[in-house]
Amino acid sequence: MPYATINDDLSIYYHIKGEGMPVVFVHPFVMGHNVFMHQEALAKHYKTIFYDLAGHGNSPKGNRPVTIALLAEHLKSLLDQLGIEKVVLCAYSHGGLIAQEFALRYPERTIAIILSGGYSELNNFSPIFFIKSVMYMAKSRQIPLAAKLQAKLNKYYPEDEEKVYELARKTDPQSAYEYCKNGLDYKSTYSLHRLKMPILLIYGTLEKPMHHYQIPFLKAAPQTEVAYIDKGTHQVPIGSYAEFNGAVHQYLKPINERFLMVESRNGGTP
Repeated sequence: MPYATINDDLSIYYHIKGEGMPVVFVHPFVMGHNVFMHQEALAKHYKTIFYDLAGHGNSPKGNRPVTIALLAEHLKSLLDQLGIEKVVLCAYSHGGLIAQEFALRYPERTIAIILSGGYSELNNFSPIFFIKSVMYMAKSRQIPLAAKLQAKLNKYYPEDEEKVYELARKTDPQSAYEYCKNGLDYKSTYSLHRLKMPILLIYGTLEKPMHHYQIPFLKAAPQTEVAYIDKGTHQVPIGSYAEFNGAVHQYLKPINERFLMVESRNGGTP
């Protein structure tokens, strides 16, 4: 399995498929890169990059406490190791916090941001309750239970559940707890005006408690676009994967054309 060395105590598992404009996928807590298994179809058009966060899936936890800032730095180190200068960030749920932090720290390396079920801060009951429940499971060493819950929620085909669980159950309890906790405390709302790159927010029509999270983005970053997946839940990357992939590809087409033009002018280096 391919690993990128982040520092002396941590190597990150990654998987790359396809060629072209790089698109990196960032997963939520208590699961691994394969929650994006159906996004591998996008490799027909882009260089798709999937990886496991520290303490999740096939990646060890390392020796440092997990924070959103640290996870963003891990992503930078991964891209440095791979020799990739600029990427589209495509993140799901809590993974969107890492994407935002990366883009705020490294706007020059961020081509565009796509957030599925994304938020700049958490401020309503249902997602907070879910995250605190996972934190309790992590604290009480019940990661297999949390993994089963995530696997049941994140599936389209019956076999998807088993595949998601296979990596989710490997989650380090402390890493999961810290990822959840630091995400609850994270707030980028008052920094969103600094994001000048294209932004796409994708929500399922059935996840109405999450829809208000688009408002800060639309106010602070008017280039933001919003797409709704009909009859989609919060789990659209896997639960409504065909529609999700279609929305992502449709949005990235003109961005990809500009990327390829710049790459051509620069002799292959965007």
